[in-house]
Amino acid sequence: MEILVIKTGALGDVVRSTFIAQALKDKYQKNNPKITWVTDKNAVLLVSANKYVDNIVIEEDIDNLKNKKFDLIINLEESEELNKFVSGLDSKEILGYYYNNGKIVPSDSAKEWFDMSILGEIPKNDILKKQNKKTHRQILLDIIEVKNGEKYEVSLRLNFEQKQFSKNFSKRHNLSKDDLVIGINTGGADRWPKSLSIEKTVEMINNLYKKYNSKIILFGGPNEVNRNNEILKLVKVPVISAGCGNDLVEFPALVSVCNVFITTDSLGLHIALALKKKVVCLVGPTSSNELDMHNIGKKVIAKSSCVCCYKSDCKSMEKIDLKEVESALGKLLKKKITLIITAFKEPATIGKAIENALNQKTEYKYDILISAPDKETLNVAEKYAKKNKNVEVFCDPGKGKSFALNMIFNKLDSDILILTDGDVYISKESVEEIVNLFSNEDVGCVTGRPVPIENKSSKYGYWANFLFDSAHKLRKRSFLKGDFLECSGYLFAFKKNKIKEIPLDVAEDTVIPYYFWEKGYGVGYAENAKVYVKNVDNLKEWIVQKVRTSKAHETLRKYVNTDSTKRVKSFFNEAKGGVFIFGYVRSFKELYWMIQLVFFRFYMWMRVFLDTKILNSHYGDNWDRLESTK
Repeated sequence: MEILVIKTGALGDVVRSTFIAQALKDKYQKNNPKITWVTDKNAVLLVSANKYVDNIVIEEDIDNLKNKKFDLIINLEESEELNKFVSGLDSKEILGYYYNNGKIVPSDSAKEWFDMSILGEIPKNDILKKQNKKTHRQILLDIIEVKNGEKYEVSLRLNFEQKQFSKNFSKRHNLSKDDLVIGINTGGADRWPKSLSIEKTVEMINNLYKKYNSKIILFGGPNEVNRNNEILKLVKVPVISAGCGNDLVEFPALVSVCNVFITTDSLGLHIALALKKKVVCLVGPTSSNELDMHNIGKKVIAKSSCVCCYKSDCKSMEKIDLKEVESALGKLLKKKITLIITAFKEPATIGKAIENALNQKTEYKYDILISAPDKETLNVAEKYAKKNKNVEVFCDPGKGKSFALNMIFNKLDSDILILTDGDVYISKESVEEIVNLFSNEDVGCVTGRPVPIENKSSKYGYWANFLFDSAHKLRKRSFLKGDFLECSGYLFAFKKNKIKEIPLDVAEDTVIPYYFWEKGYGVGYAENAKVYVKNVDNLKEWIVQKVRTSKAHETLRKYVNTDSTKRVKSFFNEAKGGVFIFGYVRSFKELYWMIQLVFFRFYMWMRVFLDTKILNSHYGDNWDRLESTK
């Protein structure tokens, strides 16, 4: 299926529109969609970072598409020239705008957007614009006729050159991971007066430095050189200048250095949101309702009757309250952390799991919640809850781990959730190492490192060490390269506000990393956050455990696009040599064990194939107990 998307400018609008590529890929997944995107030559880098776009055509070369047939065209541009071009193409369907009977008209799905745009009836369009309560994301989802599209977010992944540029900038200005780095980008384009005044910008910088002892970076566009120079002269605290001549390679790279970005409704806002930075947006003459902060930002709206007026002489930005800015920033910087221990009939091991969770070497404050359905485990947990104010006990209904977690999600207002089990125990550095990785705002999910308590002297101990070591090497390599990696259910963490519910027919540690990756977040690997695991010691339970774990991956395609983000755990990956590394062998006995492991892994995958493809028996959420792991 051939899809053409036309969105050329402005640059900020291009960035905040790119999420529709993923939405279209998912909507037409069965038709093998190929997306061609037409954009301005200055926006190519912003679109090319989107892995869901197959082909990019710059606007000046658009005539090359005249003889191509498209199944669907999405036109989001208002210009007469582009609309005439769209209407002249061979296509089955057009959504958005097109040219008909001598004028630009909307598709049925785009009429609401059309009526409030510059093409709508004056002055009704301005009234509708002010009355509109939909975000820009929802408006575009309506146009492309996609429902329940909250999962689709703007995202921008840096390339190698940009990552090196940001590293060099950080090194040059002595910025470390322990610093709170605040980006200030309070200028604005010429079309509407969005800029915060120089005086207020200076006051805000002085106050933020005093309150947070932060590193502050001042951003600006090509027309703001004099403005920024004046700010740098007037501030009484150290400020790093990012310069005003950065291109679209450098600008996103510099924004990525920041933990928080304070900006007006501008390109900087959409770049920062796409990079998953915490953002405070200052809004005056433009529509605050259209701005979608994706649950990672706050809006501070001018206290003026002139907001959303879209007038060239608007004075509303003078009414921005700096105390509100500081308050919004404070809320974004707060991190509430909860460590959840899920257990099922584990009274003998839950005590050690809780003690290790309590005795963490960290400066971070965190709560502990123990969830179990059985009285024996809950009784042990209650004893710790009575002695420790930060420990809480939750009695789950016994319908399975994911079912219990969904109930807990609705109960908690935490920012970061760390998940582990009642039959394992975590190292004392785990909370510190995991939460540290979340200081990089584009990390949405972090996995710890499982370590078997068995040595290699027995067959099952050898198998466990080999498989865990192989997984460790794969995760570390993927993390260092910035590639996707899967988490371990023994110990992993994620930003809670991005996960509303876990499906019950796929394991939580399997699907959650994919959710974050598709939203544009990275997956972190905290290799020093170790979780110690007792493994099975007999073949029957080994087969049961491995088949169940592998079946949990077979339903992934129902919830994520495994064409765009390939499955890590599959028979074919193992067959290509993903884990069968005979260089691990050190003796004839180990060689014999390795040959057995190869055979039984093959047998396991055949069982998975038989269950899922032939017998239609899939993974389901329930509590299974393997006695030898306790």
